[in-house]
Amino acid sequence: MKNLSALAALLLAAAALAGCETSADLPEPPHTPRVSLFYVLTPTPQDSSFLELFQQRQLYVSNSQHVFSNDRLVGRANATVELRDGAGRVVERYRPVGSNYSSTYRNDPGYYRPVLGFRPQPGQPYTLRASLPGLETVESTQTLPTAPTIESVAFQKRGTTNYGSATGRLTVTVRDDAGADNYYLVFARVLNAQGQPLPYGDLQTDEDDDSGISIDQFQLSNTQQQYNLGAFGIHPYADTNHDGERLTLNADVRYNTGCYSPGACPPPAFVEVTVSSLTADAYNFYLSNRRYYDADGNPFAEPAPLAGNVRQGYGLFGGATNATYRVQIP
Repeated sequence: MKNLSALAALLLAAAALAGCETSADLPEPPHTPRVSLFYVLTPTPQDSSFLELFQQRQLYVSNSQHVFSNDRLVGRANATVELRDGAGRVVERYRPVGSNYSSTYRNDPGYYRPVLGFRPQPGQPYTLRASLPGLETVESTQTLPTAPTIESVAFQKRGTTNYGSATGRLTVTVRDDAGADNYYLVFARVLNAQGQPLPYGDLQTDEDDDSGISIDQFQLSNTQQQYNLGAFGIHPYADTNHDGERLTLNADVRYNTGCYSPGACPPPAFVEVTVSSLTADAYNFYLSNRRYYDADGNPFAEPAPLAGNVRQGYGLFGGATNATYRVQIP
């Protein structure tokens, strides 16, 4: 009887608390609009093949908003952006992407393309400087990493489906340089007999849910998930616990063959693997980006701010140097 009385008292107290509503007006934090940008510099020419893989590395410029704003954030097409070398010389300039480039570039407002054709060199420092009318000029400096060493790539085809896809086993071995902090991303795609990439032909890990995968695992990234900067498809890897070792990626994969109906159809001929060496700032950004989206909508998650390195502004100026390796599909 005492237990029932105690339970009834608790229920009454809970009901009384539920009936009390308190509203509070929170003051809006002060906010100074600043330039925000994202760019991953690479020596790889920004041609159609590059953009098939790395649209998410394209230069994007916008401005910050105050924390309570509900306005849709859009890019800015009136920025002045330049790249300087270690001696302070302007070596590249950028202009907004126009509709004439929609076949290779993302032409949403805020995206930019290089116009001077400069090829940055690994091991050299570069400074990106950007400004918008009425906002303070921002800048960031990075030194491009050296290219990774791919020792071997092997691919074994397993089977095909009736829906234009196939499966296989991919193995990639990279020799890590000892005595240095190294950060990697690995991508792979299928090519036709002429060496051209197939539409949506990137290799993806053949599993339904990767939520249990540890960041301390050398694994395949997916280039097609671009719209939130590849938050769920990008898997950065650090050699922190494997300095100087041979890093091996083993993955069951699936990919698009381009054949959706019975009949003659030329099958994919090659698998091309691209390994990127990242700057530390790029690695930290990609890692924080995954954590940010993992925490989205979870009221009990710890704060997951995005890592950045833009002085007097927001965002990332990173660097990546690629190595590629191509094998024939058996």
